[in-house]
Amino acid sequence: MQIEIIDISSPFYTASLNLRNEALRIPLGMDISNEDLSDDKDQVQFVAIEDNEIVGIVMLVPHYKKRIGKLRQMATSGEVRGKGYGIKLVKALEEYAIKNEMVSISLHSRHYAVGFYKKLGYEITSSVFQEVGINHYVMQKNLITD
Repeated sequence: MQIEIIDISSPFYTASLNLRNEALRIPLGMDISNEDLSDDKDQVQFVAIEDNEIVGIVMLVPHYKKRIGKLRQMATSGEVRGKGYGIKLVKALEEYAIKNEMVSISLHSRHYAVGFYKKLGYEITSSVFQEVGINHYVMQKNLITD
């Protein structure tokens, strides 16, 4: 398995959209083809590739002036879920953020993913709220340690 950064011109972009759709949208009765994806061009997309197929994705929305980033669209395929690929994707995102002088990462975690992010050092910073019809929490991790 390797992790690469891709953009919307990558031959892997369509496969990453398919994974996002299958893992994050279809289970909610949604379809990614109905969404505005124009912001994808401004986000850093990390993909896990195994046997020339996308098996994981996570995206970083960089806010360079504020020196923070937002993690979004974290997904792994069912075949590799639970094998550490998600952890490796988040670590790659965090390393990129640190190299680009970001001091923290925030995210909106679906309620069932809170434990995953807690294991990686993220803390809940909000009350529960609804997003795409399910419970979420804002979580944050400071990247700079004293």
